[in-house]
Amino acid sequence: MSDSPHYLQPYQEAVKNYGGTFDATLWNSKEGQVKRFDVFSTFVNFKNCSILDVGCGIGDFAQYLVEKHILFSSFHGVDAMEEMINTANNRSLTNAMFSVSDVVKSTNDLPFVDWITCSGTLNAMNESLAIKVIDALFDHCSVGLAFNFLSDQCGRDPSTESLEPASRFNTVAFLEYAMQKTPLVSFTQTYLSGHDATIIMKKLTQKKSTK
Repeated sequence: MSDSPHYLQPYQEAVKNYGGTFDATLWNSKEGQVKRFDVFSTFVNFKNCSILDVGCGIGDFAQYLVEKHILFSSFHGVDAMEEMINTANNRSLTNAMFSVSDVVKSTNDLPFVDWITCSGTLNAMNESLAIKVIDALFDHCSVGLAFNFLSDQCGRDPSTESLEPASRFNTVAFLEYAMQKTPLVSFTQTYLSGHDATIIMKKLTQKKSTK
């Protein structure tokens, strides 16, 4: 495991301990996960869209959309952990498929879609790697990209909290980066008491995928 990329090691250890289950996603709670999904669905109309969920875990975002009766045209979830993908595929969600892929290594095998989502996916990465991933994913969608991360503008004393394996990102720098890519940027960290931040980046020229 020591030869594995640093951003995967925490999840490999979690899968070793918990198997392909929610606990291996390293979310503190299902309530927090759902709140992040709520933010995505508030800012983005996923109806009739093709969606690529990067770092999909066990397919919880697809399940969330189904339960909310948000009728996407297709959903493709990818995760580097095979055990998580096996669990996701066993859920047999309509119009949804899941496959093993590490987007840090390559995005060449990913489908070109309307919307790409990343919820919690960047947490175990450093800032420079996270930016590299976001940059590649924004080039791989036709309408937009939605992602979240832990905000360093949360008003908390870093010495009083332990977030490992996650870390807080420079929120202002991430916003500046997003606005360099497109002026169509939405931002919020009004949920979870400012602990988390979400950025939505939309393409200036939006042409929905035909797949």
